[in-house]
Amino acid sequence: MRVLFTTVPLHGHFFPMVPLAHALRTAGHDVLVAAPVNFTGVITEAGLPAVPTAPPLNFAEIMIKDRNGRPVAPAKSAAERHEIAGRAWGRLTARTLQRTLDVVDRWRPDIIVSEPSEHAGALAAASRGIPWIEHGWGISTMPECRPPAADELAAELSGLGLTALPEPDLHLHVCPPSMQRPHAPGSRNQRMRYVPYNGPATLPDWSLAERDRPRICLTFGSILPRFGSGDFRGLLTRIATALPGLGTDLVVGVEEQIAAAWQPLPPGVRSAGWLPLSLVAPSCDLIVHHGGSGSTLTALAAGLPQLALPQTADQFDNAACISVLGAGRQLLDDVTVEAILAACRELLTDPGYRKHAAALAAENASQPTPAEVVEVLHELTSTLV
Repeated sequence: MRVLFTTVPLHGHFFPMVPLAHALRTAGHDVLVAAPVNFTGVITEAGLPAVPTAPPLNFAEIMIKDRNGRPVAPAKSAAERHEIAGRAWGRLTARTLQRTLDVVDRWRPDIIVSEPSEHAGALAAASRGIPWIEHGWGISTMPECRPPAADELAAELSGLGLTALPEPDLHLHVCPPSMQRPHAPGSRNQRMRYVPYNGPATLPDWSLAERDRPRICLTFGSILPRFGSGDFRGLLTRIATALPGLGTDLVVGVEEQIAAAWQPLPPGVRSAGWLPLSLVAPSCDLIVHHGGSGSTLTALAAGLPQLALPQTADQFDNAACISVLGAGRQLLDDVTVEAILAACRELLTDPGYRKHAAALAAENASQPTPAEVVEVLHELTSTLV
């Protein structure tokens, strides 16, 4: 079986698909991952073969400018956030569609697996009669973004003889059932255990050393420290400086060029730089993050309480879900250093949060493995082709 994966050039969208891609290769199937050329290095670092679908694409340009280069007005509501994101994914699809079609026609995959924001793979599958799987990356796949994406892609859809974005032959969900948003009526669904992958990594020696103080991990992913609104870097610095005041060790996961500006590191900070979250989380007692799907589900897999400070997109869904299920807290309006310290103190001292986090970790571990899902995909292609 030949399986083509397609992804937008974002770590948090691609990383959840890596375990399934490796499971397919281990089972003897051919795998290829398609993305803009400036993301192919991330794919090959994951040990997977890549094929470019577009020249280098500037993510910020795609998000903040329309097709004519005009600035996109900032969102003032959740509906506007979905509109802006959906249209951005539509613009990205328009840039990658032709090359994706060429890859499909020449490589001839038996099945296409795409993450929810990458529509070129779905369009290629629909137009070429190939089974298509939507591989989720978190609690929500943001279906609210699909209508504006379809509107943005009206010309491309028409050119392929399509009237709407196609529905997948299978939705693949990678979060525990208790966290999942309701499915679309009549949709076919398959669950899979979330297996954290955060990029190539070496286990830090200090993560295995004995310790006599709680350890907090602070991370805000790969996008917000670079593109976050307002004085986001300043807030991150203030949080990192204040947290050791709780009598804890602090591990900061942030890109090296940002961490370099903090030298010398604030007292009590154990490390700074790009950290392998899946390897570091089990050695921590609490994670403070932005509510990104990768951070949320990696912490969940480790049974770790969380404090989420959501900023955009599905981060609000992730933060709310963790809070409602008692595995952590979220801060929305009162995002001050004082409020963060108070929330961290509560999360470290109330054992109920760790109890609920452990229950979610166990629920995740009970889901089908990527290897088991490979058999599901094989059976699916046999019945659909």
